[in-house]
Amino acid sequence: MNLRKNNIVMLGMTGVGKTTIGKILSKVMKAKFIDIDYEIEKASNLKVYDFFSQYGENEFRKLEKKVFLKSLSNTNKSVISTGAGILSDNEIISSIQTNSLSIFLDIKISNLVERLKYNLKNRPKLEKRNLKENLEIMYKRRISGYNQANIKITVDGLSAADVVSRIVKKLNNYDKF
Repeated sequence: MNLRKNNIVMLGMTGVGKTTIGKILSKVMKAKFIDIDYEIEKASNLKVYDFFSQYGENEFRKLEKKVFLKSLSNTNKSVISTGAGILSDNEIISSIQTNSLSIFLDIKISNLVERLKYNLKNRPKLEKRNLKENLEIMYKRRISGYNQANIKITVDGLSAADVVSRIVKKLNNYDKF
């Protein structure tokens, strides 16, 4: 399947699989893959976790916005993996809605806890002590934005290949792709 125009933006909680799924989907769609976290690291010469720790969330969000909007405006026919908090800015939301098709990868918090509990090293806003509670708070804060996505896929119990297969089936229903 070829991505004919526009971009696909992957949305969802940290650890849900946006980057993994995005990479596979980009190959299936014969599209470029862009990982916003990687682009932030290139722009800042710091790992996301280190940038977040040194400069705080406000500065991180400013850089994230700059990098994301530049990436979105300089490309088409791309699959873009975002950070979990990307929808904290109205200009970003508007840009996603105008210039792309968005896919929300949803997951039960209990399954997300299992995925993340041994891999928190590079997750700036999470700590093992209150992991489930923190994820629930973030999810509640972000779900209304995520639910504005064009496509929603629940990933619980699915392999990455199964998730991509479901995405491709749903993409076939969209004229702009």
